[in-house]
Amino acid sequence: MKKKQSSKEKQSIWSDGSFVQSVDPNDKDKMRTFHMKHDEEMNFNCSKCKTKISAHNKDWHNGMCDKCFNKEFFPDNEKN
Repeated sequence: MKKKQSSKEKQSIWSDGSFVQSVDPNDKDKMRTFHMKHDEEMNFNCSKCKTKISAHNKDWHNGMCDKCFNKEFFPDNEKN
């Protein structure tokens, strides 16, 4: 029988569908982009589809646009 997950288990960063990336807190260049919006400094290209992406996506979304990132790391949340 499959155990039903509690709401705490469902929200865990270790549950399926989570993306966790370690970062050096002294990496000032990367930390600078943490709170940026997804449309700031659009000077980069998605590593998958080559569309323009922001500095935030480059540093915090594995170098992918939101669509490619979600498709790779959260495929169950994809809308059909």
